[in-house]
Amino acid sequence: MYGVFARYYVNANPVRFEADLKEKDWVIQLRNEALEMVGFSTLQFYEHTGVAGKTMILYSGDTIIDRNYRQTGNLPGAFGHFLLRAIENHPSTPRYWLLTTKGARTYRFPPVFFETFYPVYKQQTPPHIQTLMDEVATEKFGADYSPETQIVSHHCKRDWLCASEHDPLLLGRDDPHIRFFLERNPGYIQGDELVCLIEISGENLHARMRRVIQHTEVVWRE
Repeated sequence: MYGVFARYYVNANPVRFEADLKEKDWVIQLRNEALEMVGFSTLQFYEHTGVAGKTMILYSGDTIIDRNYRQTGNLPGAFGHFLLRAIENHPSTPRYWLLTTKGARTYRFPPVFFETFYPVYKQQTPPHIQTLMDEVATEKFGADYSPETQIVSHHCKRDWLCASEHDPLLLGRDDPHIRFFLERNPGYIQGDELVCLIEISGENLHARMRRVIQHTEVVWRE
């Protein structure tokens, strides 16, 4: 996993990578036909108690897919299977995905696969969502998180995406989501992360997410 990660991130550190991994509960692993590691995402799923009471939070940490395997849809599909399991296991508790985005490609994930997410260019974040976002981000990132900007800045103490990962064709698209990301997170090149919060519910899964779930086979190892 670290070998794949280090190919695409600057300032990667194996000790820090392992420490981060130990905090997680699950790992989605993508392997090719030769069973070689070609991508992964680390996940932490935990209970948060705040102003609104108990909430289940899914936090996705280190994530990367080898450039040759990014068109398969397998990672979104596997992630979608995890979301369905979270919904099934916690039917009466609000569930949210805490996503931190270092690049425009990652920020394009929510509008493709979810009906609603925040922050977004076309509307203000609802107060109850903003409160929850500030609570969980401050709890996880401490002073590195700014409630005023919804940005986590590690001040170059952690890793950031290689320059080649910021596709100029993608960044140059006339896309309101990309423009919004660039305006809200101008320090993304140095690894600043825009914090997003997305409800995990059946109603919030876009039809595209349901399709990739249907076309992705997963093996659970517990």
